[in-house]
Amino acid sequence: MQDLIHQISANPLFSLVLALLAFLLIFLVLKSLFRIALFLVAIFALYAGYIYFFQEKFPIPEIEIDPNALNQFSEKVRGLIPADLNLSLLDSNFTRPALED
Repeated sequence: MQDLIHQISANPLFSLVLALLAFLLIFLVLKSLFRIALFLVAIFALYAGYIYFFQEKFPIPEIEIDPNALNQFSEKVRGLIPADLNLSLLDSNFTRPALED
């Protein structure tokens, strides 16, 4: 490893080529990230424009939630969630030894 570092530092042309390759790699990565960011900004701008111009024609409906129904649903869900997720779920490949009570 030391020989490789010494050879790179001793040869300026080799160092220049490696620096150009590193610059090219960084440039390509940043260029692709910039394209992704530009695409996301364009999608957000289209969504914001859609909301701004069509909000009066197509309003978003308001959702009314009954607190009693929400409490009943949350109680049903709490009954389905195991207390210890690691031990109470079945092991599909049966590698864990069986629990002894």
